Amino acid sequence: MRHSFRVLALAAVSLSFLGSLALAAADTRQVVGTLEILWGDPLEGLPDPAIFRLQVRSEDGEVVPLGIEGVLPRNLLSLNGRRVEVAIDQELGSGVSTVRFLRALPIGGGDTVLGGAVTGSQPWVSILCKFADIATEPEALTYFQNMYGNTPGGLDHYWREQSYDIIDVVGSQAFAWVTLPLIQEGYIPVPGSGSNANLNLLFDHCTAAADPFVDFSNGGNPYVGINMMFNERLDCCAWGGSHSATLDGISKSWRTTWNPPWAFSDEGVIAHEMGHGFGLPHSNNFDGDSSPYDSHWDMMSAATGSAVVHPTYGRLGKHTLSYHKDRLAWIAPGELFEPTVDGSYTITLDQLALASTPNYRMARLTPPVGSRYYTVETRKRVGQYDGNVPGDAVIISEIDPGRSEPAWVVDADIPPANTNTNEGSMWRVGETFFDPSGEISVEVLSETSDGFVLRITLGEATSIFEDGFESGNTSAW
Repeated sequence: MRHSFRVLALAAVSLSFLGSLALAAADTRQVVGTLEILWGDPLEGLPDPAIFRLQVRSEDGEVVPLGIEGVLPRNLLSLNGRRVEVAIDQELGSGVSTVRFLRALPIGGGDTVLGGAVTGSQPWVSILCKFADIATEPEALTYFQNMYGNTPGGLDHYWREQSYDIIDVVGSQAFAWVTLPLIQEGYIPVPGSGSNANLNLLFDHCTAAADPFVDFSNGGNPYVGINMMFNERLDCCAWGGSHSATLDGISKSWRTTWNPPWAFSDEGVIAHEMGHGFGLPHSNNFDGDSSPYDSHWDMMSAATGSAVVHPTYGRLGKHTLSYHKDRLAWIAPGELFEPTVDGSYTITLDQLALASTPNYRMARLTPPVGSRYYTVETRKRVGQYDGNVPGDAVIISEIDPGRSEPAWVVDADIPPANTNTNEGSMWRVGETFFDPSGEISVEVLSETSDGFVLRITLGEATSIFEDGFESGNTSAW
């Protein structure tokens, strides 16, 4: 059965209870608005951490930053762009309000839902905005126009390959540089550092400056997203996510990115931020540190790590993990192996970048206890985008929907490597993965031209602690 997020128990709390809650606690208030999720990605080499930001844009235009304590609600990412009702503590010293209650409101006819399947044509618009005190234009308009091309390295070509032609970005356009009304420091207190760029004001001023030249309704086929390209640094980061606004009569949540020059010099960064616009979170490796940029198997982690280099657009994006492709409904039901009955199964799993396959692209394996599960995929050093991944191997990811980066690529090394270009992250012929429950094993039997043959066992997996360690990459933890 295809994975779906379950609604929080909190979402079942009645409105009458919410009213009682508000009366019982004078510092709690109710907000109705659109949930926006933003990810901030610092310039490579900076010490700044990745940023995961939640906010509700209320119906009267107020932006309320949200903080959710503990693990993430299992359905949170699927609520991106949805109208929600929240009860919050009044803002703390940080300006972030603690969520006490959150539920999605019924979807209306004009609502835009960003947190689920992405199919069909997805036209974006790039608007190029200069700060009032900086005249530099880092790239010509043609650079941004051609960035959407359908030749290798172009974003239309890239997203078609990523999605197996389920989506394209046909109709995407870029428009000439316009000047913002404020100087750089009018939007960013300390350019190049911190995480407090005024993204809302940048969006408002950049779209307003471009509006005389851009029809955001796109002649009745509205753009799905807006890539804002700026001519100098923002804060620490490039940003991607969603932003609710009315532009040229279209009121919706727009898939949105905010990009300084270092972001658009490597198209892999733009693909990463657009991925956030499509609702994708970060992934991670298995080292347990706070950086989500350690996995070279996913453009939603190390966007430019182990990348193919293009002569014009720099380091390109790789494929994203099968977990993310499944979230976006790019893995067809017949391409997903998900056993539900105990037993031993032999399957052929073809490499994830393959345009079409009669075999499986992905396996999803669920232990008998707990909410985490595993995805299994094959990656090979082939094609325009996966040509420089660390090796030809089976990749296994542990999925925990309660993490801000749900997918962690499993690493058998002890301790796990800081960057998963290591053999411990790659499962090859003769190697076997064991889940700690003793209920799941994945054995790599042989390699084919397009993938690997696996024996997957449920319910009868033999613990390595009973029979001793096998040779090669064998793991249980």
